[in-house]
Amino acid sequence: MTLDDWRNIAIIIGTFVALLTLMKGIYEYTRQLAQKRSEQYAEMRKRFRESKVIFQLIGMLETNDSNLAEVSWSDKVELLGFYEDIALMVNSGIIKRNVAFYMFGYYAIRCWESEYFWDDVNRDSRYWSLFRDFVNEMKAIEELFIEDSFLFDPKKYRF
Repeated sequence: MTLDDWRNIAIIIGTFVALLTLMKGIYEYTRQLAQKRSEQYAEMRKRFRESKVIFQLIGMLETNDSNLAEVSWSDKVELLGFYEDIALMVNSGIIKRNVAFYMFGYYAIRCWESEYFWDDVNRDSRYWSLFRDFVNEMKAIEELFIEDSFLFDPKKYRF
């Protein structure tokens, strides 16, 4: 073998090692992103479960309790703010839409549909545009459930 042959072999091996290193780096980067997304999801899920205000309101939304009209404006805004945080995370790609629907969408829709909830909050205010858009997205996904055209794809429910 000549020196040129050895040089070509070294270039090929070096290129192969560099390609493997790049592939491993991309793989580790995507895993780290998934881990960060799962941590942020877990934080939101914890907030959803541990907030006394949210817990009280979703219980009332489940039955469309007329006492929702008597709930303080600040408590209602806490729930709406939570859902706007979820919407921001969905729009930013931190939480996938299907995961947001599956874990949080049901009560966002119930909230939007409750006349009692909106008794002292202006549902049509532009300041609730993000919430309104989120609810519309969740309703579109819910339609697929209702029509039985929904096919469960576990790949859509990952971080």
